[in-house]
Amino acid sequence: MKESSFQLIGKPKVSKISYESNEKYFFKDELVLELNNNIQVIKSNDKEIHESIIVLNVGIFTLKDISSVPFQINIEIEGRFKWDDKLEGTPEILEIMLTQNAPAILYSYIRPIITLITVEGNMPPLVIPLVNFCE
Repeated sequence: MKESSFQLIGKPKVSKISYESNEKYFFKDELVLELNNNIQVIKSNDKEIHESIIVLNVGIFTLKDISSVPFQINIEIEGRFKWDDKLEGTPEILEIMLTQNAPAILYSYIRPIITLITVEGNMPPLVIPLVNFCE
């Protein structure tokens, strides 16, 4: 197996996180998960450096009033990615790596954090589903 020419440098960092619970919420019916995300690509201005910072923001129940949901979570994580000259020469593929592959990698770091937050907030553990960043 060959190593990818697109790599995460080091460990991603959580740059923002907020959690608010609704102590008055009563779990009676199955709750439909509301998940929203935003992706930001910050490319290096130096043409010699093939690196970008990718920022992924994930919100859970953030588009509703807190009185109607059990909790709200908003979390932002960022990772630094690098690539080789060959990938730099294929801008269409590089764009896919930056806007689809990188967020998918970062999302895998967010999922267990959200589970931990809900467990520590005395909520049923929430394991958020996988997301297709290709659509």
